[in-house]
Amino acid sequence: DFKTSANAASLIEKATAILGQLEQESGVNEQLNGLSYELSLAAETDEKLVPISALLSSAQVQTQESIYELTNYLSSLSVDEQTTTELEARLSELHDLARKHNCQITELIIAKDKVVAEVESIDGAGASIDALQQQQNQLSQQYQKQAKRLSKIRAEKAIHLSNAVTEAMQVLGMPGSEVKVNLARKAEGVHYNGDEGVDFLVKTNVGSDFKALKKVASGGELSRISLAISVVSSDSEYTPTLIFDEVDVGISGAVAEVVGQKLKQLSEHYQIICITHLAQVASFGHQHLRVSKAQQDEGAQTTVEQLSNHERVDEVARILGGATITDKARKAAEEMIKQSV
Repeated sequence: DFKTSANAASLIEKATAILGQLEQESGVNEQLNGLSYELSLAAETDEKLVPISALLSSAQVQTQESIYELTNYLSSLSVDEQTTTELEARLSELHDLARKHNCQITELIIAKDKVVAEVESIDGAGASIDALQQQQNQLSQQYQKQAKRLSKIRAEKAIHLSNAVTEAMQVLGMPGSEVKVNLARKAEGVHYNGDEGVDFLVKTNVGSDFKALKKVASGGELSRISLAISVVSSDSEYTPTLIFDEVDVGISGAVAEVVGQKLKQLSEHYQIICITHLAQVASFGHQHLRVSKAQQDEGAQTTVEQLSNHERVDEVARILGGATITDKARKAAEEMIKQSV
């Protein structure tokens, strides 16, 4: 109300100017009427113009409705200096109260309730503070005890997890790579998840320094490290679905087969979605989805197909031997899929 009243003169001026543009001869409304009529005539010749004509006709109706509503709006506005002065005085009082209580005007009701509650609790404040202090001390002692226990368990598990993930990384074609689970002590105080933060550090070459995982690993390396961590921790965590992309980058042969085996091992606990370009990895899947892209008149179109057993053999053979599928490639694909079962 205050904002509208304080700016009534300006609002009237602007609304009147806009209404004049809409209603004047050759104004927006008249032009839309003419254009809508002309397009409706053209639509009688070409039905493709019918929906466009409907849109223009709708715009004309909306414009007419705007004129009606704007006229009503102007009728409701008036410049009342007394009301504006009263509202300004009240708003000034509210600003003073907000500054006093260090809050926004919209938070004054909350501030009032808080003050009332504080006044009502003054009589029993002393006893309440002592009881709360005692409770805080007890809870702090319990926290310290549990935090130390958690820190000890974390230190033991960090060594085990570091060694297990590092070993898995070697098997997955990352020789010389090493992962270290680092426990970083937090500032003094009470923390909801213990006294230390947990970071994964990695080095991908012998002799290099440990660095944060996200700063060192490439996409393919990160996928394989994630695979190693998932394999090691598969019995102790539950995540419905794991997605691996580029997990086969830079590997082939026996290492690729190991990656496929590890993914299949994980599939006993999770749903695994793996994007791969290697037949050794693809052959271990329970279902095979082929993703292809084709150029259409309206642009590129991506298609995802679930393959039958026969189509799956052909697709693995295509990955092995190229676009032309030979009997030799198909036989190799059949053998590869058979061995992966």
